[in-house]
Amino acid sequence: MNSYFLPIGLLLALLVSMLEPFPGTLLQQRGLVPWMVVTIFLINGYQVNLRQLPHRGKLFPASMAGILISLLISPLVGLAVVSTVALPTGFALGLVVMATVPPTLSSGIAMTQMAGGNVAKALFLTILLNLIGVFTVPFMLQLTLGSAGLVSLSALPVLKQLLLLVLIPFAIGVLSQSVLRIPQRHLLLRYLPLSCVIGTVWMSASASSDALKGLDIALLLMVAIGSLGIHGSLLLLCWLSRYIYRPERSEWLALLFTASQKTLPIGLGVLAIMNRSVGTAMVACIVYHFLQLFVDSMIAARMGRKNGSPETTNHA
Repeated sequence: MNSYFLPIGLLLALLVSMLEPFPGTLLQQRGLVPWMVVTIFLINGYQVNLRQLPHRGKLFPASMAGILISLLISPLVGLAVVSTVALPTGFALGLVVMATVPPTLSSGIAMTQMAGGNVAKALFLTILLNLIGVFTVPFMLQLTLGSAGLVSLSALPVLKQLLLLVLIPFAIGVLSQSVLRIPQRHLLLRYLPLSCVIGTVWMSASASSDALKGLDIALLLMVAIGSLGIHGSLLLLCWLSRYIYRPERSEWLALLFTASQKTLPIGLGVLAIMNRSVGTAMVACIVYHFLQLFVDSMIAARMGRKNGSPETTNHA
């Protein structure tokens, strides 16, 4: 059920926002979206299993490759792709934002495990890139969006909001592990972050319902092409990195499924921080999110079959 909860919820959120936008618009105007983002990262921090972090092994080369590909090159790739595809401003904004944010907090680790990669190193890279990403995202967005003329953006206010909405709640969640006795995989904790993502989409889409009603298949196809172009480029960069610093296969798989993926909650949070009508940008983020999961799940399944037993390399 967990794998279907988010996609079905997002589709329902978009449908309800177009049929009856007033309730979602009202809640969005009351400033509820930032609290959704805070809740997501508070719970994600609580659910992180720090005992799985690697205690030995060379982490510096993979870390440098992940930072370079995921946080520094990726925004430039996103800008180049949306310029080539010639997407309208809203969709281009969404894809550049997704190209700039750090990796997913769970699916990249799950894909690594499915492929037979090193789960401990995937967890380490995920946490590292998300922590550093809070500081790189504002400045890379200022560079890319500003140079493309998509949005006039000041980095410092965005950095302040990301610290308040993402980093501090995540840190509080991690620290609360020693105080609270709620199981990390409790049913409520599993579904509440997903519900907050759905709620964020519902409120944001309701506030932009008029723009969403004007969408057509041709535009969505362009967004899909742009999304696949960005994600495919990141996968290619991760693949090429193995010829530069020669990692073990299990470590390279961890890099592949973390440095190439992008997190939807921070993407939606960044759009909320911009405080503008972001309906089409949000749709672009959702399309990107689902396409990357679809592509990577096929790659991970094939890698897992090739590797034999997916559990054999899940060591630190």
